[in-house]
Amino acid sequence: MLTKHVRSRCQQRGIRETDLDLVAQYGTETSEGVILTRKDIAGVEREFKRLINRLLKLEDVFVAMDGEIMKTVFRTTKQQRRAQVGNR
Repeated sequence: MLTKHVRSRCQQRGIRETDLDLVAQYGTETSEGVILTRKDIAGVEREFKRLINRLLKLEDVFVAMDGEIMKTVFRTTKQQRRAQVGNR
């Protein structure tokens, strides 16, 4: 919940209200609040790079689903990818 004061300061300082959520989520807690440091940002960057690298390794993997049940998984061929993407 944002106070009128915080909303006013965000506007004055060019900080979006939605950015406050990012600071709270990824920043370092202190006794008086939260600060987003370069070290925090570097940690998030490493985390996202690992995620991106993992996703790249999973490119073209297909998981057959029945509702929420995963039935099988395999790496698709070019022909299978065209068929699956065309069925969206």
